[in-house]
Amino acid sequence: MTAVRGFVDALLDLVLPATCAGCDEPAARALCDPCLAALHRVPPRATRPDPAPDGMPPTYALAAYAGVLQRAVVQFKEKNRHELAGALGGLLGRVVDRAVAGSGAPVVLVPVPSTAAAVRRRHGDHMLRLARAAARGRPGAAIARPLRALPRRDDSAELTAAQRAAAARDAFAVRTGDAAALRARVERDGAVVVVLDDIVTTGVTLTAAARRLEEAGVPVHRAAVLAATQRRRERPPAHPEAATQRRRERSPAHPEAATQRCRERPPAHPEAATQRRRERPPAQLAGGPAAVADRWRRDRASRVAD
Repeated sequence: MTAVRGFVDALLDLVLPATCAGCDEPAARALCDPCLAALHRVPPRATRPDPAPDGMPPTYALAAYAGVLQRAVVQFKEKNRHELAGALGGLLGRVVDRAVAGSGAPVVLVPVPSTAAAVRRRHGDHMLRLARAAARGRPGAAIARPLRALPRRDDSAELTAAQRAAAARDAFAVRTGDAAALRARVERDGAVVVVLDDIVTTGVTLTAAARRLEEAGVPVHRAAVLAATQRRRERPPAHPEAATQRRRERSPAHPEAATQRCRERPPAHPEAATQRRRERPPAQLAGGPAAVADRWRRDRASRVAD
């Protein structure tokens, strides 16, 4: 079935015009030359959410999750444009280079695993594809898969930061044999372990993966991602007692001041009030025609008496 789907995708690529995943313009490749050149000009740098979870490894990202990079990641991850793996994996490799710069040690890449449901939906593990592309052309770089993802009950995109943290704590299980082999390589060769993910938002996923590995005796030295979301620090909710106290501290308007303002208002002139009543159209008076006539008679009688 997978081979048939791949053949159909290749046939569609020949028949239908290809578009760039970054700008949606016609292009011969998954990313057009201008978009790819723009991403290659961006220097990877350290990133850290605010607030950062305790135990989060030092993390590096290519750029903010916006613009060309955001569109390309969405196309690759959610629209099954697997041909983007080479370009995006190469960019992720640049982030890894920045993360381990100066170490001189062999690098082991550990992609954050996808759940079985996500693998079925995306026709494969998208992070494993990126890891393979990132390791390509980097002598000594290897890939290890000591973690497996446990089924998720909720879509993490719909969760709050606190809910994401709680869900991430139980998101992964350790493959004992793979973890033991990775631990031995670190002890023998001094390898640098780098956890890979596509996007960092709150940092809880990277932290949970690192914690699971460290519990198995595998140190995590760095994390590398393609994009970092720009997230504002969440304000703690106002305490009800503090709000009540602030209301109490507000100085109420002084009754004498209110009385003084009433005294200072010029009284309405009787003739002006009468004139306004005369000018008011009958449709605006309540009570119907009989009430209008009755009020008119009373008005006339008062004027005669005056």
